[in-house]
Amino acid sequence: MSKFVMLNCSVVVNGVDFTDHISDVEIALSKKSVDTTNFSGGGFEQVQGLRQDVFTLNFQQDFAAAQVDATLYPLYANGTEFVVVVKPTAAAVSATNPTYTGTCILLEYTPLTGKVGSLAEMKLKIPSQRTGIVRATS
Repeated sequence: MSKFVMLNCSVVVNGVDFTDHISDVEIALSKKSVDTTNFSGGGFEQVQGLRQDVFTLNFQQDFAAAQVDATLYPLYANGTEFVVVVKPTAAAVSATNPTYTGTCILLEYTPLTGKVGSLAEMKLKIPSQRTGIVRATS
């Protein structure tokens, strides 16, 4: 069985390719736990509830036109929904290179953080809306 080393992950936010501005990516798929414990079970029981999927992206900040801040700040300020698309590699979508797509909303934005002499980076948690993050292979 082969292993996968992340070298050229593809990340597109609101139609803008930020592959060259992202240094860390996480796709977390989760569902809320709904307690269904009752007297006849003898222990806790639960079922899956609503989805709560999140993209966590570490951006290298850029204040130039059409770059990171110019794209993200209006999405945050206006509460606009937008699409995030992440693939393991920049290659075409396939069974071995699935795409993960979600309609998202930016609820928090930290445009500037860092120490003197360091790269200005920001880790953003970007939650998906309604149907969550969808995996596709074609």
